[in-house]
This record gives sequence, structure tokens and C-alpha cells, in this order.
Amino acid sequence: MQPNFSKLAIRNLMILLAAALALAISSGFANAQVLYGSIVGNVTDPQAAVLPGVSVTITNTGTGLKLDTVTDDTGSYVFRNLPPGTYDMTLSLKSFKEMRQSAIIVSAGNPKRVDATLQIGAAQESVTVTADAATLKTEKADLNTELNSVQVTSLPLNQYRNYQTLLNLVPGATPVQFQNAEIDTPGRSLRTWVNGTQPNSNTTRVDGAVSVNVWLPHHAGYIQPVETIETVNIATNNFDADIGMAGGAAQTVVTKSGTNEFRGSAFWFYNGDKLNANSFFNNAGALPRTPLSRNTYGGTLGGPIKKDKLFFFASYENFRDRRTRTPPT
Repeated sequence: MQPNFSKLAIRNLMILLAAALALAISSGFANAQVLYGSIVGNVTDPQAAVLPGVSVTITNTGTGLKLDTVTDDTGSYVFRNLPPGTYDMTLSLKSFKEMRQSAIIVSAGNPKRVDATLQIGAAQESVTVTADAATLKTEKADLNTELNSVQVTSLPLNQYRNYQTLLNLVPGATPVQFQNAEIDTPGRSLRTWVNGTQPNSNTTRVDGAVSVNVWLPHHAGYIQPVETIETVNIATNNFDADIGMAGGAAQTVVTKSGTNEFRGSAFWFYNGDKLNANSFFNNAGALPRTPLSRNTYGGTLGGPIKKDKLFFFASYENFRDRRTRTPPT
């Protein structure tokens, strides 16, 4: 009986190890979806018949990343785990004109569907598409709002240049508030109720890592500087498994990375009493404006270390706030 028991134990152990490995692999793929996007689609001929064996190539215009695949028997193709960015696509098949599509924007956590119809003709001929029509989102069931880097840096923010101010644009969210003292939340994190749930049920991830203030869990632990943000994705319903752990809003912040071109920015935002109107109560008491000097300044720089291979992106931000109390009269 002892040999049989040993074989059974070994078999069960192998099953457990296999299950653990499969779970680890699937978890890795799931977590990757928080940081990466994908491109999917179907390729057909002018009569809407599927085209298997079509060569599909995509190229990241910023980093030079190039990937290839071939459509399957159903005419479908998929590129998974793509770094966010802008891509160009080329589709080719013998006896059909080559098709090129540019400016395909891929964002983190959102599959991008790009269907194509190849035209019959010589391989030397080509068809170029520069823009695609917006399509209904059928790849995912979640309800989300996405804010890109232009929106985050251009739309009005609060005095601390906090991107969370834009949560006011998310359907179902109450106006954001600064609840605790500044000394308790040095990141100047804001809170909001989403779809009637408590702020504690919201989660924030920065490049896949959970960011939470342990003592005040209704606040994010770290507020990413606005100039470093590539995308903010706020899911408020039907969360994917990889961004769960939330009852209200699952916020995913993806930071910028370098490309083959050197790019940078410099900024300085100033707020002072010389530019502000006096407060209602100061006017009522015939008091002057309360002295105030608030500065937010810094810059960013990104570019290639080795073209098409290695990149860098760095940022600096400084916040200075000087305030005094108006003496009684």
C-alpha cells in the first residue's frame, strides 16, 4: 500500500503545482492588461468573405516596435500586450492590394478593434487609410472614462495641479473634495463618491502598482505629477478581474515613457494674492487680501538611450506654498 500511496501523493502534488503555475501565468497575463492594450480585428474581401492567411504588421511610430501576425481561418487577428501609443498597420495578401492604416491609437486596458476590407488588385498597388470611424465597444463589458495626456494637462485643475479634479467629468461621481489636513495627505489626494459607494471602495493603481494611503484608505497614497501622465482610465462598472478590488471606481494611471525623439516640457503655475479678488469676509470687515504665494513648477525630459531599443523619461516637480494669517484689527 505504501508505493500506491506515494504515487498518489506525487500525482496530487504535480496537479497542485500545475494548477499553481497556470494560475500564476493567467494572473500575469491579467495584470498585464492593466498596463497594456491590444489590437484586434477581422479581414474580409469586397464580398464580405473572410480572408485567412493575410500578413498583418504593426509598427509603433514612437519607439519603432514592430510585430507581425497572420489572420486565422476565420479572418481574425490579434496583437496582445501592446505598450500604449500610436501604431501604423500594413495588411497584405497575394492578388489583393496592400492596405495601410495609420494613426491607430492604443491605450492601456482597452482593446482597439480595426477591421479591414482588402481590395482585389496587384500587390504593387496600395490603399491608405488615415482615420477610422468610431466603433461600438464590443471587446469589453466594463463602463469606463478615459483621459489622455492632452486632456489632463489642458483642462482646468485645482490649486495643487491634481489630475483627480477631472473625476468630476466621470458619470456617477460626486464633486471631488479635499477632506483631511494637508499634513495628513501630503500628496493632496482628493476623494469622491461613485455611484453611491463610499470613497474607501475606490482603488488607484499607478503603472499597475496599488497606491493607497494606509491610514486614510479613501485617499490615494501617491498623486502622479500631471506632466508625467499618459492616460487615466476610470472604470465604474463591470470591472475586469485584473482591475477589481473596487466597488466604486477603479482608477488606472499610466505614466509616460521615452520615444525615439527627445521631448520635454517646462511649466510654472503661480497663484498669489496680487492676482486674486478679496474674500467676502475680508471685504465685510474692511480687511486687505490675505497674503498668499503658491508656486508649482518643474519640467520633464524623455528620449532614446538606444534607438528602437531603450528609452528614458524623467520629471521634476516642486510645490511651494506660503501663507500668513491676517492680524485682527
